[in-house]
Amino acid sequence: MKIILTLCFFSTAWAQSTKPTSSPVWDVEPVSQKRGLALDQAFAQLIKQHGINTACIGVIKAGQLVWQGQYGQQNETESASANTLINVASITKTVTAETVLRLVAQGKLDLDEPMAKYWVDPDLEGDAQVKQLTARMALSHRSGLPNWRFFTESGKLQFMNAPGSSFGYSGEGIVYVMRYAEKKLGKPFEDLVNEMVFEPLAIHNSFMRVIPENFPRIAKPLDDDGKFYGYYCYPGGYCREAGSFSATGDMVTTVSDYATFLVSAMRGDGLTESLKAERFKMNAVEVPKEQINCAGVANARCPQRLGYGLGWCISVLDNDLLIGHRGTDWSTVSLAYCYQNSGDGLIIFLNAPNRKGLAGMVAALELLDPDSPELHGYIMRRDRQN
Repeated sequence: MKIILTLCFFSTAWAQSTKPTSSPVWDVEPVSQKRGLALDQAFAQLIKQHGINTACIGVIKAGQLVWQGQYGQQNETESASANTLINVASITKTVTAETVLRLVAQGKLDLDEPMAKYWVDPDLEGDAQVKQLTARMALSHRSGLPNWRFFTESGKLQFMNAPGSSFGYSGEGIVYVMRYAEKKLGKPFEDLVNEMVFEPLAIHNSFMRVIPENFPRIAKPLDDDGKFYGYYCYPGGYCREAGSFSATGDMVTTVSDYATFLVSAMRGDGLTESLKAERFKMNAVEVPKEQINCAGVANARCPQRLGYGLGWCISVLDNDLLIGHRGTDWSTVSLAYCYQNSGDGLIIFLNAPNRKGLAGMVAALELLDPDSPELHGYIMRRDRQN
């Protein structure tokens, strides 16, 4: 177990780029050296109590990563460290979204042109609705497509709703945007990610492609019985092929790399002023206000609305927004977010079987941000598993 404690003066640039807010102030508790040591002890206990294989944690204050800790094992012979790569599941989509938005800012892509001008999935040929589908719809999960085509009765991609008509979380929609970008620009999406995001930010330890040489560095996913199915593999037997690339999930990264990306995204690096405003505007409501029930969590603040902007999860708060993304897979429970006004945020990456990971996420939030508006949803999901 290796702990990194960084104490620094908070960036004045963040304060200049955000508006002052009236109470309540949404922020994350600072991490002094004393509190860092206490968190170290608490997380060492947390992973034992909840059966977490690996935990990689970061605290952001005013747009600076001020503390991070790694707990548990990277594999049988190595403890987790700052260099451990951890699978963050659907948080991958944030990198895809920012890549697309930065290309839009440069005039190379268009959020509102029909993607069918450049790409039509073979399963959708002959369906006139495909001509209505835009990148804006797909990034805000209003594509009308299922999450994955293999969930449909036919096993083929089809519209479940008219494009743009309603919310429906869809990995297929994000893949569609990727294909559109590749076809229009004539480049593999991996090259676009590198050009728009990773290279400008000097991010060198984040990978959206399955690279076997990285396997020794990846936190080893184990099921409840400690069984290992392989890297990028599932208990049912499916494994992603070496060399395959995903714009929707399975990115492996470090806390410091993702913090660099998240802070850059919150600043709006590479975007026009209009795009900065558009991407954090809620385009699709996931949970209407009348369905948000926070009665079971006395200490946590309740969001007013939950939904999606352009590639980002949005929680509407009193005088603020919580912006980030969640990731969940059979061996991953991950969360990263920032409060828009303060620039404070959290990164919590857990490598654990889903049920244990959900319980660990609740405990981690209670330690780091006990009035987090994310707490309600994770408690509900944890209790649903029990």
